[in-house]
Amino acid sequence: MSDLTNGPAPGFWRMLWRTGGMLPLFLAIFTVVMSLISMAELRKGLAFASRGVEVSGEVLDRAEKRVRRDDRWETDYYLTVRYDAQGRVMEKRRKVLKRVYEASDIGSTRRVRYLPEKPETVEFEIGSTLASGKMMRWLSLALGIATLAALWWKGGRAVDAIRARKFGASQWVTVTGIREIKHKNGRSYQLQWTNSDFTTGSSLTAGREATFAPYPPGTKIEVFRGAKGHMWWVGDVGPRNAAATVPSVGKS
Repeated sequence: MSDLTNGPAPGFWRMLWRTGGMLPLFLAIFTVVMSLISMAELRKGLAFASRGVEVSGEVLDRAEKRVRRDDRWETDYYLTVRYDAQGRVMEKRRKVLKRVYEASDIGSTRRVRYLPEKPETVEFEIGSTLASGKMMRWLSLALGIATLAALWWKGGRAVDAIRARKFGASQWVTVTGIREIKHKNGRSYQLQWTNSDFTTGSSLTAGREATFAPYPPGTKIEVFRGAKGHMWWVGDVGPRNAAATVPSVGKS
């Protein structure tokens, strides 16, 4: 996080980013990706339901594979099934649920469904593709709601910071030190201060301690009071005389 004490004063989108706007951005990207995947699954599931051909397939092979996800080991299950598709003998290997895997011995038969125009497109569990698409559609909706909530929350902070810079009471406080915050993958730092009535405050976090090197304990710095009483350091929100226009976000 850069020091903006001498400008330039950030606008709304940059301020959103500085106050943690990465969360709604990442959620929005994830929502779009999930929506596209769910649409593809739903389209394929509807194709299976409307024109899919059910046949009996023979289980040729079954396999388990240990994989590491999120710092823990999990097991994936695979079946290889041979089936006849309009005179063509097809063999396909697919990842399946554990219950499907356990119910399928080598040499046993199971019903599968394929698309006549694309016989290699097959589902080993009838109806699973459509069910998966519907589940992902609801998940996409939930992610969309979470994205809007995160944008409202983080956007409110960004607007409060900009309004504090433009309209909030200005005062000078005394730096008391730099707070080190340890994370799993590194460290971040905050400039801390106190004012004349011994109320304390802190800046937004920065990835480098050197960002706050020009402000040793005892240094006087300018802060602006937000609508809810939060104190914003000029180095985070920029100087008042260079302030950008406040957007209409949140205005009544």
